[in-house]
Amino acid sequence: MRKFFFCLATLIIFANLSLAQDGNNWNLRRCISYAMENNIQVRQQAIQFQLSHLTYIQSKYSQYPSLNSTINGGWNFGRSVDQVNYTYTNQAFFQTTAGLNSNVTLFNWFSKKNTTAADKLTEKAEELQIDKVKNDIALNVANLYLQVLFNIQQADINKTRMEQSRAQFDNIRKQVDAGLLPELNAVELEAQLGTDSANWIQSKTTIELSLLQLKSALNLPADTAFVIDTPPVESIPVDNILEVSPAAIYDMAITSLPQFRVNDLRLQAAQKDYQAAVGMQYPTISLYGSVNSLLNDKAMEGHGNYVEINPVIGTVGTDPGAQTVNSIAKQRIFDEYRKISPWKQVNNNFNQNIGIGISIPIFNGLAARTNVSRQKLNIQNQELLLTQDKLNMKRDIFDAYQQALGAFEKYNASKKSVESAQKAFDYATKRYDIGVLQTIQWLNNQNTLAQAKINALIAQYDYVFKMKVLEFYKGQGIKL
Repeated sequence: MRKFFFCLATLIIFANLSLAQDGNNWNLRRCISYAMENNIQVRQQAIQFQLSHLTYIQSKYSQYPSLNSTINGGWNFGRSVDQVNYTYTNQAFFQTTAGLNSNVTLFNWFSKKNTTAADKLTEKAEELQIDKVKNDIALNVANLYLQVLFNIQQADINKTRMEQSRAQFDNIRKQVDAGLLPELNAVELEAQLGTDSANWIQSKTTIELSLLQLKSALNLPADTAFVIDTPPVESIPVDNILEVSPAAIYDMAITSLPQFRVNDLRLQAAQKDYQAAVGMQYPTISLYGSVNSLLNDKAMEGHGNYVEINPVIGTVGTDPGAQTVNSIAKQRIFDEYRKISPWKQVNNNFNQNIGIGISIPIFNGLAARTNVSRQKLNIQNQELLLTQDKLNMKRDIFDAYQQALGAFEKYNASKKSVESAQKAFDYATKRYDIGVLQTIQWLNNQNTLAQAKINALIAQYDYVFKMKVLEFYKGQGIKL
């Protein structure tokens, strides 16, 4: 979490700086913007949001009546019932059936309504999760950007230190060559110059490595020309540490950070899912209806004169005294038979139905009851997650406040240390120039000054970053 504060403060400090971005120059805003457009995690979370949106849309429209059409066609062979004439036939025919059916849930104890509400809350949570992922990406880029800035400033200090050693060595070399000073003075300075040169070269290598890490975070090729802007840390104003209240900052952070809103939405969604699961234990009342018709390519109808007969349906007894048995129902025999037109068949066979159905869950392997228990545990888990995040945030804010106090005192002490080291070095240089101070003593003063400047730089960055974290949680924006 300390890294989180460190990165977040860096993001806040530099995100609003309006510096030139011409050519290959990159400031933090440009780096973050480029990372947002090219980061895979952001794209994946955007897809996850779209999936949750589709789930919500499907859940929403599941509350409306369903309407489906069915069309079936096939060949019948052998003895079967002709559904058009309702007679047995042995001939093959092609029959087509078509229909529309609809179903709507009238009441299911608000289960669908609560499911839709849960899906809507989940959709909002996934949308906010995009902001959280973007924030994480920005924090990572800001951390790497900060590392480059710090390495550049440390390299400047090492370069200045090397130049001072070179200038001093050139001066002593002349005096040694003139016989005014012993060779030992030149040897000691030459050794120091070699150490300072190595430190400066190493610091330049460190800058290049940190730039490569930043390029990797931006998904830029390693050979891309890349120069970052370096805003001075001294230009960034900070509040008075004594005017900051960690308790008040915590209250503001609860409403400003996206993870709390995400967790709260997920908790509300879990509560709606629980209510939906409870509703599934009770009967569901539905309204259904359908219209159907069919046609047969062999359907015939009689025309002209007809006679009514009782068709033979079988025989009784054995030969030679077997007797035929006729059907009681009469059958008309026409003079002529013609095919029935498709539209007339559809009209003759058109039928409708409508009704109300009640589905009562009696025993389903305890699936409904288990789902209720599962949703209840999910609520408890979401409550614990939200509570844990709040506890962690309060601890981190109070910890950051104490660290800011310590950084404030350390920064003031480091400034005084630099002033003292600078005075000591200036005094040592004067004594060294007139030959009353040994080379090794002058070098010690130079090293002390260089280290004091590095410590002061670290302390200044640390103090400013911790204060910007607290200002961010206060919700007051950035004062540049």
